Amino acid sequence: MKKFDWIIVGGGIAGISLSEILTREGYSVALIEKRKKLASATTREFHEWVHTGSLYTLVKDEMMTLKYILGSLDDILEFYSSFPKMNLSPSEKGLKILDEQKGWFSPNYINFKYRLKNRKLILPWMYSIARSISLIEGIKKHDWLRRRAGILESVTSKYYLPILKNLFKILKNPQKFYKVKTTDFTTNSRILLRDMLTTAMKNGLEVFTDNELINIKNDGDQVLAECKRETIKGQKAAICLGGDIEKFSDVKIKKSFAPIAVVKNVTADTNSFVELDYFRKKCINIITKEKSFGLIGGISLSKREEVEEYFNFMINEHKKLNPKIEILDKYVGEKNEISLRKENRNYLFHINSSSKYKNVWSVIPGKFTLAFSMAPEFYRIIYKKNPKKFFKAYSDNGEYSDIIDETVFGKFQQKN
Repeated sequence: MKKFDWIIVGGGIAGISLSEILTREGYSVALIEKRKKLASATTREFHEWVHTGSLYTLVKDEMMTLKYILGSLDDILEFYSSFPKMNLSPSEKGLKILDEQKGWFSPNYINFKYRLKNRKLILPWMYSIARSISLIEGIKKHDWLRRRAGILESVTSKYYLPILKNLFKILKNPQKFYKVKTTDFTTNSRILLRDMLTTAMKNGLEVFTDNELINIKNDGDQVLAECKRETIKGQKAAICLGGDIEKFSDVKIKKSFAPIAVVKNVTADTNSFVELDYFRKKCINIITKEKSFGLIGGISLSKREEVEEYFNFMINEHKKLNPKIEILDKYVGEKNEISLRKENRNYLFHINSSSKYKNVWSVIPGKFTLAFSMAPEFYRIIYKKNPKKFFKAYSDNGEYSDIIDETVFGKFQQKN
């Protein structure tokens, strides 16, 4: 039985990013995935939306999520700039995306449309819009040359007067929606994941796909991962299984269900957008893709039985905007979050030491964007120091491409 420094269970963004950062530091890592390919569950289904904090300006959590998101972008710049295709560049006023055709990130910016029609008498909603716009303007002007994204002074400084000004603008606006271009953009996730996997493989990562974890236990100070095909021994282990974490830890997971549809015949002048409403179930969005494709969705639901009703509403609303769109596929993305009593939703990443097993941790990334903070933070927790900032990183040359699954919409793009 071969012994590894680390066993990583789960081949989504969490497992891949942890594997990369550990192999970067010279540790031997076994990455175990129950499916035939990596990134084939939640990481395959999501919108490829890179959050810069704009959406969370409407979340009432004392800006905690906004701090996490801004901090994750700082960590991308600090710990991932050695990758040749990591094409985010900091400036004194915002982030710039370079070489957008070939890099990790794309300048497909997401527009917010705040509903005003029949909502102007709902004063808390009007204030929330005014505050959100002020914070987004602050994010646009954020100085990324100085590493302090988790500190919000540059975003919130002197923003009460702008809130009042925005409130007057909103109340005077005769349109159905108040529109703002945000700083949020999209990622070319398959390029990013394949680059990270290639670098990890070059550094010695061993991948065991089609190899579901059946049981985990300690053998002295060692960790034994008993899998469908074989048992793998490691010094330490991290469980990155989303909702299935509950089987191997005392962490409680809260599931939510995101109805998503792949569409085609999206008109060339359609920009990615989110329609935001005081009534959550009235929200919809679209993330545009190449070749007139798009992903449409809106909200996450706490009950699966509500999904079909929302599908019907969401598709109908999009067809009002673009009657020619054709539904190619419908699916329900499952979001897994650590259950917290205080908040209805919990967008943050979590790293928890197991009380059941020695040298075992459970990891939930929260959002794809947060993986770039989660992995360095995981390394800091374990080894009490920062990971390397400068190292030999590789771009995917096709050698390991078939190990990473394609996105749901990507498979339709390939057919066309």
